[in-house]
Amino acid sequence: MKLNNIITIIFFSAIFLTLVSCDDWLTQKDLTGMNPSDTYSSDQGITSIVANLYSRLRYEQDFALDNESYDLTRWDEAVNNSQYWAFASNVGRDYRSYYDYGLIRDINLHLEELEKNAKSIPDDKLKYYKAEARYLRAFVYFTMVTRIGGVPLITETMGYVDDPLLLAKKRNKESEVYDFIVNEIDDIKNDLTVYSSTITQTRASKGSALALKSRAMLYAGSLAFNYDKSAAKGLNLPSGATGIEKSKANAYLEKCLEACQELDDMQYYALYQKDADLSLNYSKLFLNRTDNREIIFCKAYDGVNMFNYFTQRAIARSQTGVAKSGAQINPTLNLVNSYELLATREIKPMQAYVGEDAIELMTAKTSDKNYIIYDKPEDIFAGRDPRLAGTVLHAGSTFKNKPIDLQAGLAILEDDGTYTFKSAQSIEAISTANYEGIKMTGEDGPFRAGSSFWYISHSGFLLRKYVDTSTGSETKGNSSVPYIVFRYAEVLLNGAEAALLLNMNGVGSYNGKDTKTLSLDYINKVRKRAGGDEFKLNASELTFDRIINERKVELSFEDHRYYDLKRWRIADEIWEPNRDSETAVLYGLWPYKIYAPGKPVDGKWLYRKVKLEHRGSATDMGMPISFDRTMYYSTYPMNAGNLLVEMNPNH
Repeated sequence: MKLNNIITIIFFSAIFLTLVSCDDWLTQKDLTGMNPSDTYSSDQGITSIVANLYSRLRYEQDFALDNESYDLTRWDEAVNNSQYWAFASNVGRDYRSYYDYGLIRDINLHLEELEKNAKSIPDDKLKYYKAEARYLRAFVYFTMVTRIGGVPLITETMGYVDDPLLLAKKRNKESEVYDFIVNEIDDIKNDLTVYSSTITQTRASKGSALALKSRAMLYAGSLAFNYDKSAAKGLNLPSGATGIEKSKANAYLEKCLEACQELDDMQYYALYQKDADLSLNYSKLFLNRTDNREIIFCKAYDGVNMFNYFTQRAIARSQTGVAKSGAQINPTLNLVNSYELLATREIKPMQAYVGEDAIELMTAKTSDKNYIIYDKPEDIFAGRDPRLAGTVLHAGSTFKNKPIDLQAGLAILEDDGTYTFKSAQSIEAISTANYEGIKMTGEDGPFRAGSSFWYISHSGFLLRKYVDTSTGSETKGNSSVPYIVFRYAEVLLNGAEAALLLNMNGVGSYNGKDTKTLSLDYINKVRKRAGGDEFKLNASELTFDRIINERKVELSFEDHRYYDLKRWRIADEIWEPNRDSETAVLYGLWPYKIYAPGKPVDGKWLYRKVKLEHRGSATDMGMPISFDRTMYYSTYPMNAGNLLVEMNPNH
């Protein structure tokens, strides 16, 4: 039997029983008794094949997997609630390495079968099916190139040969992979009109193709723009397998803008604007796909056939009933400090101390610091970008109409003006631990004492974004919140960055419009939705640092920051393993209620900025994140086991 026939049988038998999902187009029945010609004669057979291909797309934050949320805690947006933190000091070059030619082969085989056996499918549908498969293939190539650089471009299945080395393919240049992606999208985008009255969010569409083009061309353009940085860091191979020539930057950036403009020309996608409360509006946009035109492409869950465990892992401990778990994703002060003050547009750290900033160990029992005293715990966060409250839960927050119980302990004011800190000594003692009849530690933490303190916040913050508000969603994966792959706000920020980089590269206009003004228009759409008409930047304020910060806050926890810092070639600078680094060391902000009977400050609040344990032993505070230059590209698999091997390590 020929290799093609063997693979065809394996392919189909694996696919037909694979995926059941909440979207109607993915609903299947057992088709294993059918041969390829029968399968490709009907929409149901084809969508059974396609459902499997979609299920195999790589998302690092797959809400259906029971442990994927921990990847959110590897870098600087959050830490997890483990006593010993889950990861080694350096995740290494194998981190996120991805080389899936099994999936590429199956997509190529699907395309060939569509060509051979789908004769009875109407032409408009067949065009869509072919375009959809090419979109999926472009998506897989984009996923690979962002992790390991140039990979072999394979667009057809390979037959049996006596010498398997004849099938070996050298790596294409990194730029050639990006060129392939954009050329595929430009060729198929107009065939991705779904043959129904509603634009889909869960299947390939013209919108998702343009969003992929926007992101891919921004990545390629910024890599080319930063070619000199790459060279200085030793990241460019002579073959071009890694590194993109500087001369290509403008063309890629213009293609990014082209995609943004074409998406706008569809006059369908829009920022989510349903609630007058801007914080609530921001948090709601991630919870529901219905009537939400900001979502371009997502992975859907229903909590019944396709489980979503994210809420179960992230929700506050105080809202998990008898289970008393959750709180596994703890946002950091590093992120919280990035949200601007509305009145001044300053990116100013939270003010916990009078005069100079201070840093404390979470295990310290006493302090002579000069703290700013707050009447209510939420006062320290007043006047911030509404996206902060839409993303993070802090002391004084409510969720599902219940207060979040974040209190690290009591700050007992001594006669000499110093403070003594008291807190619960174990997770089991939280509900009963008190001082002079007053509760010491909130059920949601934070605290650091004894040997048992899981399922509470360690940073002083909990996550609101993506956490389901529906009843019962916190148990057994019963959440239906979608994982958003592409949304309109990201496309706007892609356009803002591309236009500004063009301006910095000396390109003054694009399609007759000033590039800096164009950048300002794109970013202000996002900022206006986030903070109102008065919350704008003028042209002189629009710097690349503001682009960096805007992406950090708008796209937090959406798996952009890791790739952004890499393509800007600053990841090893931001995450330099230096114990004195304000960006590599992670911090929390712990709230304490003051105990001072008979004094004006009694019952008020203070905050302590603490170093968090991270990637080290539980007794080693302030271990910095470690990203070195070898991690800009994940390990290229030299023995992938699929006959697509790299024969020359210099390529």
